[in-house]
Amino acid sequence: MPLLVAMMVSSQVAITIFLPSLPAMASSLGTSQAAVQAIIPAYLAAFGLAQLVVGPLADAFGRRRPLLIGLVLFTVASIACAAAPNITFLIIARIFQAIGGCASIVIARAIIRDTTEGAASTRAMAYLGMALGITPAAVPLIGGQLEIAFGWQASFLATAAFGAAVTVATFTNLRETLPPTERRTTKVGDLLRTYGRLVRMPVFVGYGLSVGFTGGAFQAYIAGAAVAYIVVMGVPPESLGLYIISVAVAYTVGNFASGRLSYRVHRHTMMWIGNALTIGGTATTVVLALAGLATPITLIIPLTIYSAGSGFVVPNALAGGLNSVEPPYAGAAAALGGFAQMGCGVLTTLVVAVLIQTSFLQVGAVMTASVAIAFLCFVMLVVRNSR
Repeated sequence: MPLLVAMMVSSQVAITIFLPSLPAMASSLGTSQAAVQAIIPAYLAAFGLAQLVVGPLADAFGRRRPLLIGLVLFTVASIACAAAPNITFLIIARIFQAIGGCASIVIARAIIRDTTEGAASTRAMAYLGMALGITPAAVPLIGGQLEIAFGWQASFLATAAFGAAVTVATFTNLRETLPPTERRTTKVGDLLRTYGRLVRMPVFVGYGLSVGFTGGAFQAYIAGAAVAYIVVMGVPPESLGLYIISVAVAYTVGNFASGRLSYRVHRHTMMWIGNALTIGGTATTVVLALAGLATPITLIIPLTIYSAGSGFVVPNALAGGLNSVEPPYAGAAAALGGFAQMGCGVLTTLVVAVLIQTSFLQVGAVMTASVAIAFLCFVMLVVRNSR
């Protein structure tokens, strides 16, 4: 489990560690703030699309080999990001960074499906979710200090160092979890039919979109936090991580509670609770913004409520989605689910990027819409078809 956590964390570090450096990056590369913000949806889009290929490859060749190739690519691309002379080069390097990083998420989830069932799967997803929740919020604290001491390139070099360490640990310690007898060599036509079969499974789709839009709200928050806090509210860059990590702590608590309750409380019950918290928390941020009361301090409580609710929704939906398919299709299912998750993140971050942020209202509205859609997907696709 510690190795799986490290693998999944490596790709998450790359999403947010550079956030405190966004204003400095725009100045250094001679481009606009909006152009620099584009490196977030570019990463998420490439991450999501690459999963559609990585998942089937993991079903065909086993988990270990595609994972190691992905980790090496992630590490090399992170170094390329640090060496970027302009925004175009940086965006291209970010795309390759995402292609390599997606292997960690997809294959780690497939490994869980290989080795666990039922409530044990939910518990494993919850504990991994704790790491995935805290990492994107904690690393901006590190990124802020690296920015002050060494400049914006240091965040990408630190990411490369972490990727290299995980690569070595994986090569040394990870054993193959998918026996050759269970592997599926898939042609393009077969792969398309597999994905077609999966998208016709309403329960699987419902779980996937619940994860996607619940997580999409957090991606919207990440994309808009630098402008909302640093530019609009005047928060120092090195302090940005403090306001993000408070949200992640609540997500970790929610995941921990889900893991502890997984053997006693039904998955759907926890998702009902989680959806109520996510909608209530995000809607409150909109009310505060409309009332002119949105500040870094007043936003902490509603954002932590949203994040705690996410900790109930995401691990239960992930486990439910993967357990709704047969083990030989776990890689493809994890890939398609990850594609939906990243696709929702791309959508919400692009919306935030094109909005003119005058307060937290724009970010809060996108977050509220995202979690509301997640709830509708759960009710209409999962609950209705699970009776």
